[in-house]
Amino acid sequence: MKMTMKLAIATLSGFLLFGSMNLAAEAASSRSISDITLKTAAAKPKTMTEGEKLEKAERERINKLLEKNPEDTYILYVSNELTKVKGKAEVDMLGNSMPKFSKYEDYLKKAASLKEATLQKPANLPKGYVFSAAEIVGPYTADFAAELKAEAKKLNKQIYSKKLNWTTTNETKLEFKNGDNFIKISSRKPDAVDKKNYSQEYTYTSAEKMKKDNPYVGEKYLVNSLVWIQHGKLLSVHTNPKNPMTMEEMIKLAKTMVKK
Repeated sequence: MKMTMKLAIATLSGFLLFGSMNLAAEAASSRSISDITLKTAAAKPKTMTEGEKLEKAERERINKLLEKNPEDTYILYVSNELTKVKGKAEVDMLGNSMPKFSKYEDYLKKAASLKEATLQKPANLPKGYVFSAAEIVGPYTADFAAELKAEAKKLNKQIYSKKLNWTTTNETKLEFKNGDNFIKISSRKPDAVDKKNYSQEYTYTSAEKMKKDNPYVGEKYLVNSLVWIQHGKLLSVHTNPKNPMTMEEMIKLAKTMVKK
């Protein structure tokens, strides 16, 4: 039997199948609607436990504070023993621990509050490039979870929260653009793999080599990269594949992009 004939039979069978399904669906339609109506009427809203009510009240209190100061960050501990919920994370972060900036001046204000080496606009940024965006990734919940739980236990509290004035980061990224070309500089905490693969010496990889070594990587992820470790951070400079900047020029840029 020819392939076209097989396809035709398969298509016809599909039409017949859907036809019988439609008849069955129509016959069951009114019954299904009645069943849904009865089930909905019978369903009752879940009654909140006293612990859940206390948690809700504390979150609402924090949210009111954040309405006045949206850039603040709070960390909240709620014991599972109180809420009677198993497996739920007991510590949560509220507020803005990952601020983004569209103005360089606003980024500098936040960077000034940090007690670590921070990124800055490189002194030798090529002509034509302007600041585009910045992002700071502050603390993760896990960074303070153990400390907060210990404080709550010491105070004998099952619900405990406090404002977090964080001064260290997990990651910082700045981007500069000149038409279709971009320069992205970043700083983040190195993990065990980073420490194994990189050192204080610069490691350069072209977008062409990246594509050759990783043929399945999407085009939007291909960059020319310069990576090294310094000031306890994994630092990097990335440019788009067609960017005319050379490795030597990227290294010069790297030397002035960190404020100690």
